[in-house]
Amino acid sequence: MSKTNLTTLNKVSLLAYLINLGISVPHYCYHNNLSIAGNCRMCIVEMGKMNKPIVACAVSAGTSLFNHEIYHNSGLVKKARENVMEFLLLNHPLDCPICDQGGECDLQDQSLFFGFTKRRFYKFKRIVSDKNLGPIVRTVMTRCIHCTRCVRFSAEIAGVEELGVFGRGNDSEIGTYVNKVLLSELSGNVIDLCPVGNITRKSYKGI
Repeated sequence: MSKTNLTTLNKVSLLAYLINLGISVPHYCYHNNLSIAGNCRMCIVEMGKMNKPIVACAVSAGTSLFNHEIYHNSGLVKKARENVMEFLLLNHPLDCPICDQGGECDLQDQSLFFGFTKRRFYKFKRIVSDKNLGPIVRTVMTRCIHCTRCVRFSAEIAGVEELGVFGRGNDSEIGTYVNKVLLSELSGNVIDLCPVGNITRKSYKGI
């Protein structure tokens, strides 16, 4: 690998490099126009000389490919993705038939291809109250998987830090720090960024 190619690859995440090659790697929090968060942990790959899987979005392609073999579909990777998917679905409601995102949901599609077929948790799912974010955006907060795409878009693209993550662990929630609505003219774009049915259009439901 030449020095020029290595320098170029160092500016690109391993996940973006694999996607560019046409390799299907599941992901939720990653977006090529937003900063790297590494929240969802779904883009796990195996690096030959590492003793555990790595998150592909959080490492550069140059560092990963230099003297390493990358396995994106090994047994270890498949098992790790199943466990991550099971964790993401732990509190996610099973309301796909009535969800606005049904049929166009990344979580729904990837749970079919990369998920675990058996259920091991039977306790009650966590309930999070919906947030009033204005006349455009409607929220169903129990569906949120904390990918923080909406938070990063508001801060980095819209230029207003109106959304954030508050609480820790099982008490984490996405919302505004005080009771206010989204005032940015770009606030409606978070609807298209949401990979699940957490943020939808109020007009779609006729609310």
